Amino acid sequence: MTIWKYMEKKPTHLLVKFYKEDHGEGEFLGDLDDETIKKMILEIKPDAKIDQAFGTLDYFGMLPLLVTYKK
Repeated sequence: MTIWKYMEKKPTHLLVKFYKEDHGEGEFLGDLDDETIKKMILEIKPDAKIDQAFGTLDYFGMLPLLVTYKK
């Protein structure tokens, strides 16, 4: 699957968006296999329901991941 990744890091949160198409933001990661993509998702959000998250990316073409930092 061809993937682009956008990342926005703020003091309170990290927002990462994976896209299957170029949306004009983020960096091109290339044509990646499913397992590599799943591993990247889990590195960002270890508690993600990986089958559901990957399915969302595959079906809708976009997966936003929001990680909030606790004080």
